Amino acid sequence: MQCARCGAIFEGRFCPRCGAPAMAVPAASMGWPCPRCGTLFRGNFCPRCGLPTAAWGYRPPPPPSGGRSVLSVLWTLALVGFIIFVITDFAALVAAPAFVVPGIQAIRSGQTVNSGLDFDTGNWTFNQWGSSSAATYRGAGGNPGGFLEMSLPSSGAQGYWWQAFNVEGSVPFTGAVHLDIEIAGGLTSGRLVVAVDSSNSVPDPNFAIGIVQYSGPTASWTAAPRFLADARLADPGVYYLKVAFIADSATSPVTVGFDNMRLGWTTDAAVVVYVPAPAPIVVVFTQDQALFITYFAFIAAVILFAAGFHLVRERREIWTAFRAPLEAIGTRLKSRSAWIALGQVWMAVTFFQVLFLYLVLAAGINPSSPVNPTPRTAWFWLFELANAGVYEEFAFRLLLIGLPMAIGSVALRILEVNRHGVAGGPGAAGRYIAGAWRYLLGGAVRRDSSKETLVASWAFLIASSAIFGLAHAPGWGWWKVIPAMVAGLGFGYLFLRHGIGAAILAHFVNDYAAALSYEGFGGEAFILFLNLLFLALAIAGAGFFAWYAVVAGRHLRTLIERFRPPVRAVAVPGPSAPYLSAMPQPTPAPPDPGAPPPPGQMWSAPASAGPPAVAGRNAGRIPREYTPSYVPPPYGYPPVRFQCPYCAWVEAKYDAGRFTCTRCGRTA
Repeated sequence: MQCARCGAIFEGRFCPRCGAPAMAVPAASMGWPCPRCGTLFRGNFCPRCGLPTAAWGYRPPPPPSGGRSVLSVLWTLALVGFIIFVITDFAALVAAPAFVVPGIQAIRSGQTVNSGLDFDTGNWTFNQWGSSSAATYRGAGGNPGGFLEMSLPSSGAQGYWWQAFNVEGSVPFTGAVHLDIEIAGGLTSGRLVVAVDSSNSVPDPNFAIGIVQYSGPTASWTAAPRFLADARLADPGVYYLKVAFIADSATSPVTVGFDNMRLGWTTDAAVVVYVPAPAPIVVVFTQDQALFITYFAFIAAVILFAAGFHLVRERREIWTAFRAPLEAIGTRLKSRSAWIALGQVWMAVTFFQVLFLYLVLAAGINPSSPVNPTPRTAWFWLFELANAGVYEEFAFRLLLIGLPMAIGSVALRILEVNRHGVAGGPGAAGRYIAGAWRYLLGGAVRRDSSKETLVASWAFLIASSAIFGLAHAPGWGWWKVIPAMVAGLGFGYLFLRHGIGAAILAHFVNDYAAALSYEGFGGEAFILFLNLLFLALAIAGAGFFAWYAVVAGRHLRTLIERFRPPVRAVAVPGPSAPYLSAMPQPTPAPPDPGAPPPPGQMWSAPASAGPPAVAGRNAGRIPREYTPSYVPPPYGYPPVRFQCPYCAWVEAKYDAGRFTCTRCGRTA
């Protein structure tokens, strides 16, 4: 006969080339007996011992589904587009040192001189600002030492002190003004005006970096608020600091003293180590150039190592997902490859972020963004975005998810060892406890993990994502909290399922989306192509977002069910019951003499009615101390064996309660 699967000519019950049976197993009127326990049944699982039919009986493959094939084609196109997008990100990372290293080497800082006013007026110059105000230097009575004094004789009098300073180095710059002030006399209303600009003109209150209102004299020297000058220090050059006071209303002459007037500026880039919180706590801040360059090299090495590690380690899973049959969309979506998972998660997160952005715009809110690269600031953003992909994952995922789970697992394992001990000889207890640290780097949580582990994973995932979203509010505004929280959920899932490397890669791909355009590559045509590709991937992310939402909902429902106590099914009375003794028992129909015997039946289960059940027993909840006395044999050993229902292969991988054929990759 000819094999219906591969076309080979053979004689017998199975094809010697592909293993497909010559014909489907005929079913009797009452079904086939289970090869493990002998129970007659029809269906996918034995109702007595739970043996799946796919482990021993052949079923013809289901007819191909057009919808599944279309989804597989769309999935392939989306993943190919994502691969192109990732290539642009890594091309930008490879070219980044040519921009970042010179920018680090040009980091500079400085400040205005004679801020303490210890010797005369120094570089400070007074301007009456068109009024009858006057100024003098006092050698004592300051905070401490000398100070500058301004005399305002009446209402409407005004004046200001100014000093020129030079800013140089790599942009962007950050600067802040600090000063102490003391007001005496009959002031009833006045204003302190602080301005920084590139022209030596009178200060304009409408463009000042800070204005403070005063309704009377101060009791003593008072520190003014900190005034930020970042927006005024756009490029290297000469700038002017102007400190003015306006007496809007006064009953008598007013004297205003100034001391410790200082503007400090620096290149706004540094190696910063902080503790994640809604308001991050800075632990280390340094601009040492050698350390800075080493740190950037470390960041780039971590990203490249994570990409290469997952690509080499999971190359077979990636190939299996792409070469799976068209109707096997489940094999693609559930691939164990970190690269495929992060591609799907990234597209789902991107879809939500784009959708939320359009909703914010429709609501009349103008979203702000601190990311505004220019050719002069490109090096800064290339460093910051790469640093965010690595450091934020260590801070928000490893520190807020991995570390608490590892510590909790260590504590629980120590309690378990103290209560029950651990078998395995000397050192087994230590190895068992040390195994808890696998949660630190992630990738240790599975669907079939213990319910306590899954609850802890959900709790830390949601908490860390909320903190991650709130941490974006100071720089982006409150509109960014929800999109950042959803992104944190996606990155946290990748951390729990695939490890810290997958979370770093997803964060890096998200932040470096347009990095190649920052470097001036391709011009307007490349930017248009990148925008269209980004929009297409965001649209494709709608399907992935819906799929992950459904999977998450099912997972939560399953987890809740695992915490409910099991309920025993009502026992069926045995044949010894008086009212069933006269009932006819079903007997299987004899098989056709010409039909081949069913596969996998290498032994016959002895007929046994089992112990008589109590008639009419209403079984309640199973006691917690109940221990089943029957232990089924393991899969892969006679008389139970696996046989793929699609290709008849007998080797499979077992994961999360399912068998995956090692030949065709389908899940049974």
